[in-house]
Amino acid sequence: MRDLYNALPLPDDRPITAVCVVQELSGCPTNYTAVSKTHDQDIDADLYKDSFFKRVTRYLCYSKTEGYMGYVVEHLTIVNDRDSRPPGYTIIEQTIDTSQKAFKKKQLCYKQVPRNMATQTVTDIIIMSRSKVAPEGFTLVGEMNGLCVCFKPGPAPTPQYNKPTVAGSSPLPYGVNPNGRGSIGGGGGGGGEGLYPGLGPARPAPAPPGPGSGVPQGPPPPLPPRNPSMYSSPSHASQSTSTLYGQGHSALFGVPFILNKKYVNSDDSAMETLPVVNKKSRQQIEDEYYYSFTLEQDIVQRPSAT
Repeated sequence: MRDLYNALPLPDDRPITAVCVVQELSGCPTNYTAVSKTHDQDIDADLYKDSFFKRVTRYLCYSKTEGYMGYVVEHLTIVNDRDSRPPGYTIIEQTIDTSQKAFKKKQLCYKQVPRNMATQTVTDIIIMSRSKVAPEGFTLVGEMNGLCVCFKPGPAPTPQYNKPTVAGSSPLPYGVNPNGRGSIGGGGGGGGEGLYPGLGPARPAPAPPGPGSGVPQGPPPPLPPRNPSMYSSPSHASQSTSTLYGQGHSALFGVPFILNKKYVNSDDSAMETLPVVNKKSRQQIEDEYYYSFTLEQDIVQRPSAT
């Protein structure tokens, strides 16, 4: 029983990062999972209505590692072919393997947003053949070719912050005390005994000179007088400097510091001329600056001709 339990695949709750459609199951890109069978009856999950003369197939594929870095799929929807694209969504227009039109009469769309802006994620996609109701834990997207597409919503990704370094912890094999010296098992001091406990001094340090050692014990001799030009004040140094070519001046010498007149004695009436910046919601920003990257994504995911 334990072996059977270990053989079962663990649930993968990672968010889906990319969605595509292929014509043949053999054309499923690397690191993608093809939804080839329905969830309830285990039959072919073809989302395309066959033509009268030949069989045409379309299979949905998804990946949890590919796609744009830092983006996740937040939602799926199905719209009619003549309907406009919902704001913020990307339409799957072509198959990845054959560059053919993905669907007829209906279009499958997905919404891809930055990970830190996602309100939810999509962790799994299934297709139902008999039931028209999504199973527990799934959300119904819509119907295509008599099959119902459902996805499993997941929580919004949690932001990943750098863990703070614990005080006193260090990747070194020895600790670092506040005075900048390493220690293994304690032992401060000025020698290397704390850092290298096996290495001791070859001989003890000489004792400080005593009163009768002949070494003068008085105060140290006075320092020579310093050159005033070398220690001039910053105000003088900014105006006159000594260069290799003689006496020179800095680049800002003689330039007065004057505040712009429009910032002097500004009253409340002058502030009224400033433009009013209206706060925009997240949906308004996405609608105004949205770019689907459809062409770039098709070029990247299109298999190279060999």
